[in-house]
Amino acid sequence: MELACTLILGLIVVGLLFLFVQRESARYAKMPPGPTPLPLIGNLLQVNGKTPHESFIKMSETYGPVMTVHMGSQRVVVLVGYDAVQEALVQQADVFAGRAVSPLFMRITGDFGLFLSNGDRWKQLRRFSISTLRDFGMGKRSIEEWIQEEAKHLIEEFRKTKGSLCDPTIILGRAVSNIICSIVFGQRFEYEDKQFIHLISLLNHNMRLVSTTFAQLYTIFPVLMDLMPGLYKQILKIANKIKEFTSEMIQNHKETLDSDSPRDYIDSFLIRMKQESDNSATEFHFENLNSTVLNLFTAGTETTSTTLRYGLLILMKYLHIQEKVQKEIDDVIGRDRAPVMEDRRKMPYTDAVLHEIQRFIDLVPLNVLHETTKDTVFRGYSIPEGTVVIPVLHSVLFDKTKWETPDSFNPGHFLDENGCFKLNPAFMPFSAGKRICVGEGLAKMEIFLFFCSLLQNFSFRSKEDPMNINLRPTPSAFVLSDKYGPVMTVHMGPQRAVVLVGYDAVQEALVQQADAFAGRATLPLFMRINRGFGLILSNGERWKQLRRFSLSTLRDFGMGKRSIEGWIQEEAKHLIEEFRKTKGSLCDPTIILGRSVSNVICSIVFGQRFEYEDKLFAHLISLLNSNVRLAGSIVAQLYTMFPILIDLMPGLYKKIVKNVNELNEFTSEMIEKHKETLIISSPRDFIDSFLIKMKQESDNSVTEFHINNMITTVINLFTAGTETTSTTLRYGLLILMKYPHIQEKIQMEIEAVIGRDRAPAMVDRRKMPYTDAVLHEIQRFIDLVPLSILHETTKDTVFRGYSIPAGTIVIPVLHSVLFDKTKWETPDSFNPGHFLDENGCFKMNPAFMPFSAGKRICAGEGLAKMELFLFLCSLLQNFSFRSKEDPENVSLLSTSTSFVKSPQVYELMAIPR
Repeated sequence: MELACTLILGLIVVGLLFLFVQRESARYAKMPPGPTPLPLIGNLLQVNGKTPHESFIKMSETYGPVMTVHMGSQRVVVLVGYDAVQEALVQQADVFAGRAVSPLFMRITGDFGLFLSNGDRWKQLRRFSISTLRDFGMGKRSIEEWIQEEAKHLIEEFRKTKGSLCDPTIILGRAVSNIICSIVFGQRFEYEDKQFIHLISLLNHNMRLVSTTFAQLYTIFPVLMDLMPGLYKQILKIANKIKEFTSEMIQNHKETLDSDSPRDYIDSFLIRMKQESDNSATEFHFENLNSTVLNLFTAGTETTSTTLRYGLLILMKYLHIQEKVQKEIDDVIGRDRAPVMEDRRKMPYTDAVLHEIQRFIDLVPLNVLHETTKDTVFRGYSIPEGTVVIPVLHSVLFDKTKWETPDSFNPGHFLDENGCFKLNPAFMPFSAGKRICVGEGLAKMEIFLFFCSLLQNFSFRSKEDPMNINLRPTPSAFVLSDKYGPVMTVHMGPQRAVVLVGYDAVQEALVQQADAFAGRATLPLFMRINRGFGLILSNGERWKQLRRFSLSTLRDFGMGKRSIEGWIQEEAKHLIEEFRKTKGSLCDPTIILGRSVSNVICSIVFGQRFEYEDKLFAHLISLLNSNVRLAGSIVAQLYTMFPILIDLMPGLYKKIVKNVNELNEFTSEMIEKHKETLIISSPRDFIDSFLIKMKQESDNSVTEFHINNMITTVINLFTAGTETTSTTLRYGLLILMKYPHIQEKIQMEIEAVIGRDRAPAMVDRRKMPYTDAVLHEIQRFIDLVPLSILHETTKDTVFRGYSIPAGTIVIPVLHSVLFDKTKWETPDSFNPGHFLDENGCFKMNPAFMPFSAGKRICAGEGLAKMELFLFLCSLLQNFSFRSKEDPENVSLLSTSTSFVKSPQVYELMAIPR
């Protein structure tokens, strides 16, 4: 006892001397103002340990939005309000990107891992973590950036015309082709590249040839290719030239291939070929590679560039529509930055125009021919196996029962009465069912980004009077359905073809009876050229494998989110079943929600989910929950301020270390299992990817990819991926029980958009503005991490006239942003209207920062948003949630520990709907 008192008195004396020296130091003389600190404890008595953010806001009323607060003997710069936080974390991102050293976690983990590391270690780990998550389905940035970069070149090409007349065909074709070149070949070409120009001209030429009437006659009468081979020989000659080019590209890739680091589609295919080299029946061989590359290169160039070209023609005819799109671009994007895909949901009119362009131009009126794969009965009719099927997409896109004015260009087809975007199920420019276009996601991204980039920089005019611009191509070939109905037989020469006309018939065939109508008709012309190889015209197992591989590879390089979305949807089913087991009785949702959310990150990190009854799984989650509570306690914060307390008062520290050691043991076992089953060319999850990276850098003595960083990063992801999202869901259900009218309104929107017969999907979100608004408001209102994780300056800096030395801790008070009265209409109330405009459309507020901002923004933001939407929609689709308390008595007060908030423990009833 006497020793402790002596130590404390000694600390006070040292603290007084240290404080005096510091305050006299010129190095700190120009720091922001703040309350006068006491020796040793600084301003701790002025800070509420339960809600420190409120204390800081109160201080800011006296000292301003940028102030110095002493946490013990340590100076801390506190930022309050959107403007200050945004200016620091975004506009001066590099300066404020450091992570403050936490003595507690430095003892436990060192400075390994993603969350608490700095410098090059943090950069590499973050880059690797984000790219790996994206590789397994979390984002689209890679392809989006390729398109944005190509858009810059496209804009420059149009600038060179200096407003004079030009044919946009070649310019647009080169821009679009470069995107697919980046994906397939791993490179773009300069627009002046002679080989590139020649390739595109070959493609355009062949497209014109195969679209001619004579080429169609070859399909109907194959013998004509022998009797009248002129056109056939032209097409074959061009195809061979393109094949020579792709063969050379493949050969170049073979010579420079690194199996551990695929650069593009060709690399991925070559790796797969090596993996299956001992399989005599493999579909991964040179012929399929060459043909599939040709498929992608051709389809990826022609269709999208034609859509862009047609779209510009339409906008020159309807100048008022062009101007309205430009106004929306100015309002949402402005002139100072490039468009991004995130803008689309805030641009309902532009989105509607782009969809209407695709509907109206009717690019592939007949679709590529289909064929039945077995004898089938369709609407009472027996259709034999091998029958060619023509799904007339034109009849869907112009179906008078589905479109108000199908023969007119009308963006209103995709807008509701409030001006919000709405999708029509008859929108099928990419076909539907199992043969829906593989590149649909890529095409939509290109169309939006290229169009917005062009209209942001130019207005397009024709030499013709707009009234005289003709938008109609040659009429569609089939007009027989008025007489014979939507399902009819037409003889194409000696060959019978079943023709489907109208949305109902096409949808029923391609979607409801997808397997039966999934074959691809044999086209004699292309069979001669491609011999049945490749993706687009193949059938059976060949087609299934090539399609699966193509989709997964495109997604691996940034095109989609289906993998993780599928995991969440699957986990949502288990979550629903767990709530069903309660049979509407009172239950604490904490454990159920925690296990569901944790299983998603387990799928990504460990490559597996766990059964809810798994004792090891339950124990792991209890360890996580325990450590989050312990690390957020006042004592843990005191450890940060007074590291010596870890030795003087080690009780809490030992508890946390014990939990972490158990988590380390589990993680190490999982890593060991992964090592034993690792296939370098086929990573299954985050651990596999990290192990591969470790092997790649095994000769690098200063690598950051080693076992310590791996274990810590895995635990980082496992912890963050479980606690924050499950707490948000738990808090969200509590809020919805307090405001049952909001819960009911969400359920009405779920009924209208999703219904009861299928699971929610991410594509639904843009059609559910109210639900989206509520989810955002939940995240704003619960204010999960009011202070953010501490930041630190990485160099001496001047901020708003104040000098802040390197190594200064920075606390961005996220609470002050999320409750900034200048940014939110009613910040202290739960109000979904914060995210809705006057028309009921979703609108984003720049002060929405629950994931922080700048370079330290949460790496799992995309995953968390996906989980919140899919889990909450799944729950509210199946249950109504009620409290045993009267809604007015439901308390939303948190049990905030020092830096993390969570709702008070509560019980709910999940009433089946």
